[in-house]
Amino acid sequence: MESGSRVRNLALGCCAAAVVAGSAVVPAAAAPGIASLPPALVEAVRRDLGIDVDEYLARANAAQRLSGFADLARRTHPTVFAGARMDGARPIVLLSAGPDAADARSAAEQAGFGVQTVAASESTLNERIAGIEHWLDDQPQSVGAAVVGYGIDVPHNSIAMRITRNVRLPADLGPVRSVVEDMPEALPEDYSSAGPGEDAGEMGDRIGGEPYAVEGGGQGHRCSFGFNGVDAQGNTIDITAGHCDPDNLVAPAAKSVHQQPVYDLRNRKIGRRLGYFEATSFGPHDYSIIRIDDAEAARFRNNLVSTQRLGSASPAVAGRSIAARDNALRIDGTAEPVVGAAVCKSGSTSGYACGTVLSVRQRGRLGGVPGHGDRPVTIEDVFYSSICAQRGDSGGPIFAGTKAIGIISAIVTADAPADHGCGHSPVLLGQPISTVLADHPGVRIFTE
Repeated sequence: MESGSRVRNLALGCCAAAVVAGSAVVPAAAAPGIASLPPALVEAVRRDLGIDVDEYLARANAAQRLSGFADLARRTHPTVFAGARMDGARPIVLLSAGPDAADARSAAEQAGFGVQTVAASESTLNERIAGIEHWLDDQPQSVGAAVVGYGIDVPHNSIAMRITRNVRLPADLGPVRSVVEDMPEALPEDYSSAGPGEDAGEMGDRIGGEPYAVEGGGQGHRCSFGFNGVDAQGNTIDITAGHCDPDNLVAPAAKSVHQQPVYDLRNRKIGRRLGYFEATSFGPHDYSIIRIDDAEAARFRNNLVSTQRLGSASPAVAGRSIAARDNALRIDGTAEPVVGAAVCKSGSTSGYACGTVLSVRQRGRLGGVPGHGDRPVTIEDVFYSSICAQRGDSGGPIFAGTKAIGIISAIVTADAPADHGCGHSPVLLGQPISTVLADHPGVRIFTE
């Protein structure tokens, strides 16, 4: 096995898609058209990606086109399609040898994509992953516990396995690229809560990246709103992280008999109730759907993503906060994460930050989850990105250009060089928004 860099302590930043489809998006109420990117996001793009906004938007558009082509190639040329990735601004289709290779290459080149010839197709690599999973099922607990994640490594046309220590794999499983890291830990962002604070009153729109509060076991937790939308019945919702629901962080016997409420959070004090967790998944996925109370719904009927940070709330101005009016991004659709693509996020702790997608369709095992004892929680279909995030950002939105990509799920909190500016390794795990939409037909996000 190849050796990778050592990282430590993957922790949930809790309390964190296909080309636009008609069932995945819905107009918001009386929202203006697409505006220029907000100044704080422009700054993050330049700071974190080293490119200007025009290049960022061009790369996002190219990645979206590449994703659409990859979905088609996966179906029409399954024996030779080996993945897709962005190499800076250049979209590349990976193909292996086979009878369909010439046709697949011609289609990719006619679509304007570069082509890279590799040894193994995606289907072949998926068969190898299945073999690894069968092998893991037969291993003693000590071996299984050392494996904390795995999936296809597109740039290396191989399998990547994240391990806590060296694990010897049978030769017939093929080459595996290993990255050594500690068992991921699912840790909520806690704060001391003295109970409900004063009613915050009308605070204008509630938008992606802003904080909300929950309470469980006498402890307050903080997360970030994700993408606003509606469910199949037309009720206003917000899509955020599954581990933000306190019922997912307690033993089964301690779960509440009622759905957990969500509250406004101002100055670290719980304010008015906003809604409740209507549907959650924390294994095999990590997302929640918050049903917004009817009395609060008007505040969520928008497609905005903000750079608002905890403790910097602005006063309401004409029914819309300064953050929403002056420094918010308008989401106009959904897209899938693509390896190498430029993406950004918004969270209530750290605001806007950007990076690139490192891997997609990964499986991670999170340890140290409250209420789960020594049993890790397995999260499927996650993507890794080189974005700096902090605890409390969980549930916040991840996007590419003006398209929704996913929800913040976890962060790697290994020490980083002092001059990095993040305070830890800039690695963030996200749950694709397409996963949520596929699991809940009729759920749509606001896009205008």
